Amino acid sequence: MNWTATPLALLELSMKKWYQITLHFICWLVIITITLYYLQSNQLLNFNKFVDVTIALSFYAVIFYFNWYVLIPNYLARNRILLYIALVLATLVVFALVRSPLDFYVFKEFNPNMKILYSYERLVQYMLGGFMVIFISSALKVTGNYIRNERLNKELETQKLTAELAYLKSQVNPHFLFNTLNNIYSLAYKQSPETPDAIMKLSLLMRYMLYESNDTLVSLEKEVEHIHNFIDLQKLRLREHTSIKFNIKGSLAGKSIAPMMMMTLVENAFKHGLVSKNEIGITFNLEVKETCLQFSTINNISTHKKKDFGGIGLENLRRRLNLLYLNRHKLSFEEKEGAFYATLKLYFQPIK
Repeated sequence: MNWTATPLALLELSMKKWYQITLHFICWLVIITITLYYLQSNQLLNFNKFVDVTIALSFYAVIFYFNWYVLIPNYLARNRILLYIALVLATLVVFALVRSPLDFYVFKEFNPNMKILYSYERLVQYMLGGFMVIFISSALKVTGNYIRNERLNKELETQKLTAELAYLKSQVNPHFLFNTLNNIYSLAYKQSPETPDAIMKLSLLMRYMLYESNDTLVSLEKEVEHIHNFIDLQKLRLREHTSIKFNIKGSLAGKSIAPMMMMTLVENAFKHGLVSKNEIGITFNLEVKETCLQFSTINNISTHKKKDFGGIGLENLRRRLNLLYLNRHKLSFEEKEGAFYATLKLYFQPIK
């Protein structure tokens, strides 16, 4: 057993129980208020009022929790709707038939309206009261289950994305790593003065991917530095006439974003960008404002070969944006005149 996690688990369980108790308390407060209002409108005696409230709440509690623990989980939750409706109606009928004689013998000496054991009006009245309780019980149960399932689905989605991101960060693209190491070896073989810098950039790149990007938020400066290191290492394998531009407008200081957001678009641009003579290979534009940033990539694409710009990376990016920047982002793609445009707009302070 994980004793370290036990106190947190107990605290969470306790909070859930108190939440449920509060909901039930509010629910019964509403039922009692409606019952007292009805009795007051009928001007019953005080003693009768107390007795009738006690009897009514006892019956209502049985109906409420019979629906809560038996009917809903065994029939409604299993999509056996017709059987559920039939059992609800049967419950209401039994409730009315049992309560009517009980009220008759308790109130016949005090209430002149209690002249017969069963009356159509009283049966309908009891069934309507029972239906009100079942409706409240069902609404509370179904709403609670829906909220709990939505929260669970979101937690599962978050865990899935976290696992996917951890997997992506735990492995550097083998092809990229192979080419980079080959280029560094070539620099070292030629005793190039650029060798130490290349090794340092690769070290920083892997450190960021494996460790620093584990945080929920990272500084924008670190994210941009990571992109610069990645671009510099990519340049080692590209020809000299290749043009790669990274334009930055605005101040990066004091801004934070979720890690690896822009990096997915950078990798996609290198994956699909053409490197042709006298053509701009790839252009990155980053504009930072006080409340948001806009990052765009422009890369040439082949005009004779169909490219697939989807893939796991972009799909993962979409899901992470929907979780971390819900209603606070805009992601768009456009292909025109032999170029592919990707634009990501993020508002700072993502919703958690």
